[in-house]
Amino acid sequence: MPLYRGFFKKGPTIPEPVEPTRRIARAEPAEKARPTPPPPGPVAPPQRSVQTEPAEQARPTPPAINAPLNAPSGPVVGWLAIIAGPGRGEILRLGYGINDIGSGPNARVRLNFGDPAIAPENHAAIIYATRSRRFYLAQSIAAETRRNGEPVQESVELTSGDTVGFGQTQLRFVPLCGPDFDWRDGS
Repeated sequence: MPLYRGFFKKGPTIPEPVEPTRRIARAEPAEKARPTPPPPGPVAPPQRSVQTEPAEQARPTPPAINAPLNAPSGPVVGWLAIIAGPGRGEILRLGYGINDIGSGPNARVRLNFGDPAIAPENHAAIIYATRSRRFYLAQSIAAETRRNGEPVQESVELTSGDTVGFGQTQLRFVPLCGPDFDWRDGS
């Protein structure tokens, strides 16, 4: 209702009817926190931090040991251990099916440790055949692959302890699955 209503009328004013009101109980307002004044003395300029790495939340979770994003996601069936050349001491996982080997980001077994002789894609492949429970080494036509020092001309069966060579890199094959164990045997 405007404050000036009835201000200019002369004579007695008739009060307007008042609507009944209801009382709303509200909690007591909390006292607002006030900033405390800084202590007396010289004021240091605010420190600026220089961040050289992304924040912890922004970092992706690290994949398995040297595994690319497309590494075997299922159970491990064997490993390749680099015993000579760039990347010596690293372990690479092998999964069910075809484990293509190369230095590029699309290789399932990624050998990107600096050996220029390893092709980015399809340098070779290690295949775990589920039915026979055996491992096979297959090489690409364009790339040189060695098993136990001998050139591989066609697919050959790998056995425990075999050495596989690509360029300067030599890997030792270590199977987990085989005739006596497979993850698909059940619990």
